[in-house]
Amino acid sequence: MHHDLERLLEGFDDAKTWSGGEFDDARRWSYGDVENNGVFYHPNLTHYAHQVFEEVFFRERGIHYADLSGRDEQHMKARKGHNPPIARMTFPVQWLHQWMGEAMHANDSIKMWIDAVQVAEKRVGVRAWVYNESNELAAVVIWLRWARKLEPVEQTVAIPEWFLASRRQ
Repeated sequence: MHHDLERLLEGFDDAKTWSGGEFDDARRWSYGDVENNGVFYHPNLTHYAHQVFEEVFFRERGIHYADLSGRDEQHMKARKGHNPPIARMTFPVQWLHQWMGEAMHANDSIKMWIDAVQVAEKRVGVRAWVYNESNELAAVVIWLRWARKLEPVEQTVAIPEWFLASRRQ
């Protein structure tokens, strides 16, 4: 796993300051998101990061993330209508890493963008870069994911090319 983390942290020093370009999400921390001493409530950080990931995934891939593994007719129709059609699958998290480098306080605004890094044929890292009001890198959430096809037989498969984000690789 050590080599995976090294690969996933590539570009970290270059990303320390938001450059004023595109960002995928902007929001404010609520009182319940951070302690009064500026420490993130880490489950909310992960939750917000995944929400942004799902929005970016839909914009870039044309399918909702939930449609990948859903069983009902709506999800099946979305997978069959995708180009290319997608088999029912999931992308389980193998491990998650959070780096929190700057204090955040209730009502502070944050900006977040998402990218993906191919780590190996069967592993991809999804990274959420979180910037504070001063445009400094405040946190990074990294998920190491693998791909699991669910039908017709469950099996681990290579990360599909369509999964990877086209930006910031």
